[in-house]
Amino acid sequence: MDRLHRLYCTVLLVSLVAGLILIAGCTTSQAPAEKPNLNLYVAAGMKKPMDVIVDKYKAGSTGNVTPNYGPSGGLYTQITLGQPCDLYYSADWMYIEKLQNESRTSEVHKFLKDYIVMVVSKTGKEKGINSTADLTRENVVIAVADPAAPAGVYPEAALKKMGLWDQLNAMGNIKTRPNTVNQLALMVQKDEVDVGFVYSSTANLYDLDVVEKLSHDLTGEIIFGAAVIKGGNEAAARDFLTFSNQNADEFTKYGWEPYA
Repeated sequence: MDRLHRLYCTVLLVSLVAGLILIAGCTTSQAPAEKPNLNLYVAAGMKKPMDVIVDKYKAGSTGNVTPNYGPSGGLYTQITLGQPCDLYYSADWMYIEKLQNESRTSEVHKFLKDYIVMVVSKTGKEKGINSTADLTRENVVIAVADPAAPAGVYPEAALKKMGLWDQLNAMGNIKTRPNTVNQLALMVQKDEVDVGFVYSSTANLYDLDVVEKLSHDLTGEIIFGAAVIKGGNEAAARDFLTFSNQNADEFTKYGWEPYA
């Protein structure tokens, strides 16, 4: 009888343990898989729509997203110096290509395209500045972004093609070269300069007065690209990249165009 009782207890104990393991397994399978943290590097001009996409993504994910906004060239340098980055959005395809040529990417994508426009402040409008032909007047205060930012490279290339760059520098009309396109847009908005050159999307973001749109023949094609950085959280980067493509309307509402 004792032997039968011990056998019964053993069978009962084994059954309980098996049941607990089964319950734990079911609980684990039903829990959402935690996504790793994502270090996101983004060109400063994309900040407003990207902030919306980041918030949407975080609302449906257990992982965290840490965005780092700045000039595309400065972000590229941070990546080459080994700063932690999983996914990089650049306002200049050149930096994507450079990372690709340096074998730092696992995949790259052409994301959006844009144009450079000439915008004027309240004072610039009062001075009657309506086109690039008016830039060589006396005492015109012009802002062009720093060459570390693509928003500085593109208009400089266009003004050189138009034969205006050297003349404007000799006259001293180019007064300032802010680090990012957002800083430049704010200077125009606050009437600190007469004229600035920004992306068409940035002009829409800040509700600036556009007086001239520069063709790609002058600036070169303007491609906003994305790169998944090799050796980082590549799965998380691809997941966020897919999500941003699905929510590209956050960009197109400001005037970016999808890259076809």
